Amino acid sequence: MDKLKIAISFVKIRLNNIGSVLIKGSTAYVIASFGLIQVSSIVADNVDIFLTIGITKETFMQFLFIGVVVLFPIFLVFTIISKRKSINKDILKTLDKNLNHIDDQRPKIAVIPFENLNKDDDGQFLVDGIAEDLLTELSMVKEISVATRKTCFGLREKDITSQDFKDEYGFDYIVTGSIRASDNRLRISIELSDMNDDRVIWSNKFDIENKDIFEIQDEIVTKIVTCIVGEIEISSLKRANRKPTNNMTSYEYTLKGRALNQQYEKNANAEAIKMLDAAIEADKTNPLPYSWKACTIGQSMALGFRENNDKTMSDFMSALSKANELNDNDWNALRIIAEAHLTLQDFEGAMVYANKAYNANPNHPFVLWIYGRVLMRHGNLESGIKVLEKLYEREPIPMSDINTDRMNKELFLAYYLNNNYQKCDEIFNKINEFTFREWLINIDIKKHQNTEYLDDNWFVSGLSKFKELNMKKEISLFHLNDKNISSNLLNLSKEIYTSA
Repeated sequence: MDKLKIAISFVKIRLNNIGSVLIKGSTAYVIASFGLIQVSSIVADNVDIFLTIGITKETFMQFLFIGVVVLFPIFLVFTIISKRKSINKDILKTLDKNLNHIDDQRPKIAVIPFENLNKDDDGQFLVDGIAEDLLTELSMVKEISVATRKTCFGLREKDITSQDFKDEYGFDYIVTGSIRASDNRLRISIELSDMNDDRVIWSNKFDIENKDIFEIQDEIVTKIVTCIVGEIEISSLKRANRKPTNNMTSYEYTLKGRALNQQYEKNANAEAIKMLDAAIEADKTNPLPYSWKACTIGQSMALGFRENNDKTMSDFMSALSKANELNDNDWNALRIIAEAHLTLQDFEGAMVYANKAYNANPNHPFVLWIYGRVLMRHGNLESGIKVLEKLYEREPIPMSDINTDRMNKELFLAYYLNNNYQKCDEIFNKINEFTFREWLINIDIKKHQNTEYLDDNWFVSGLSKFKELNMKKEISLFHLNDKNISSNLLNLSKEIYTSA
């Protein structure tokens, strides 16, 4: 049953956006078929069918009915394929434009965690959640560069001067503020400061009901971006398709779940699922708790909090497909779907969803992580390296990690695929704990460089550590789009252990 649920959820994701097309196509097919049958019946009444094609009128009409029924599913399959190709083509139209802007020098802004004037622990999640939502909203604007959540929240209550913000962190602007909650109302004070000359260039105070928070976020973001880059059309801030819910209970539970998710701890992960389920129960049409639930379940599998079995995968895919169904422009769901396609080695599908996630949120580190990795496997090596290098500069150690290994390992692979072996040597020496992938690739590099390595500690330790692995399976997990490279690495692994 769980396997069936997984399959159905994946199909729902694949077929998203084409349901209305199928309905219209089916309706047109039925109408056309009815018209064809009517016309054929009239023709058969006025023409001697037997003399013309050698069968009776009754047989002719029977064949016609059977043909209409048999051709219907074929027509639907053709419609699905053609529509899917059309959708993918439209999404990838923005790829070249995105790649051309990777090197753009955009103003960099940070949102410093807001001060909780109530000084209560219970309300802190709401204060942090509103600041994080503001950060996410700004991340969706391509005209500016936005500091990561980890960087921004790491600055909480630190005594940092404007010169430090500019020189040490490279911020051109910072957003600061405070929030006081009273019953169902919020009092928000906010300032936008220019670090170049240490002055406040915009400030405002809002006294609003909780339910108006999304409109105020829009107003704040629009004003901030206008102050920084001038009067521009910010299409990414059109709230019509992004306002997640009118239910504040659902919103608050979502904020709690998201905050717990970002603790990367087993008990917090389990509690996050409870909070997100409560958010879904409060408003089943709110897409955010579904996407964050999928993210949280994925986290639990990756970090070993939950067993990676059919039941867990069923829950994961169900939440993911529902998030995508409710909002097919949810950056969080899109980047997870891109990860799924990359795992399946569907590089075209991965590129489609990664590019769509980038269009939705070009500043978020989760999006940049999948975007860079997919680009380098989709034939855009240089651009993929640029994205990963930029991400490394902004957040070398992801939230759940304790060192830079994950980033360095992916850059090591990228430079290997780009035949930059000197850079690979530099990066390999920075990796604290290499896996079979880095070990095998480093051997191939040494062979290309005609460098001795058989007595090196890294080679000797790996020779013992990886000898029991299924080499073919492990190399398939490198997710390489070049079969020749995969084949050469497999032959190399066999050669190593044959001669060892």
